[in-house]
Amino acid sequence: MTTTTRDVPIEQIRPGANQARRRFDEAALDELAESLRASGVIQPVVLRSIDDGYELLAGERRWRAAQRAGMKRIPAIVRNDLDPVSAQVLGLVENLQRESLSPMETAQGLRRLADLLELTHEAIGHRIGKSRVYVSNFLRLLKLCDEVSAMVDAGELSMGHARALAGVAPEQQKRMADECLRRSWTVRQLEKALARAAAPKPADGRREPEWERLERALGEHLACPVTLQADGSGRGELRLRFFSLDELDGLLEQLGYRE
Repeated sequence: MTTTTRDVPIEQIRPGANQARRRFDEAALDELAESLRASGVIQPVVLRSIDDGYELLAGERRWRAAQRAGMKRIPAIVRNDLDPVSAQVLGLVENLQRESLSPMETAQGLRRLADLLELTHEAIGHRIGKSRVYVSNFLRLLKLCDEVSAMVDAGELSMGHARALAGVAPEQQKRMADECLRRSWTVRQLEKALARAAAPKPADGRREPEWERLERALGEHLACPVTLQADGSGRGELRLRFFSLDELDGLLEQLGYRE
């Protein structure tokens, strides 16, 4: 592997077209710029040579802050040993490992990594030093409609709220998200509301609170949406929802099933 470190003129650097990060907090960039003025750039950015300069693979936030700080050059590691796909993977892995992306940027980055390398959720997790559950939870966010995705990235909805909403139809997501914000629901309260909306109702419209408590407990234990319904004779059904084959594998493992 050929790597060199050098001070590169900032104006010769172009951000890569496939950068995972799309949103930059202006106040945070100003704070980083102040830090760079005081202490300089401690961690080099990562570049690859292109015809008219350098392509930025990792460190776009530092590069942007350095421009705000009035710096003319920035320390960089130049990776000319990488082909275009490997260059994309390096940038994705660096951002995912640093957890410097928004929730939806993370989800999109993980999907791109899976598509580029044809990896399972478990293999992606191993590549970035995270668990399979971490990967599956973020990839589930890709099922969210655009309006709810924007709420998640804006911090209006937590990851727990987002995972719960990803399990319902897109046309229901926005309505339930708005209700969640209006009522300031916790994740558990949102899950309960979604379960009530999805569960078939008995003829008299009533549902025993013991069944609801058991339903919530099972959902927390198995880390998946659970619907539990029974009639007066004790007959009923238990439904477990999963959103990918990787999640199904994890759920079967939780239940102690081995092929």
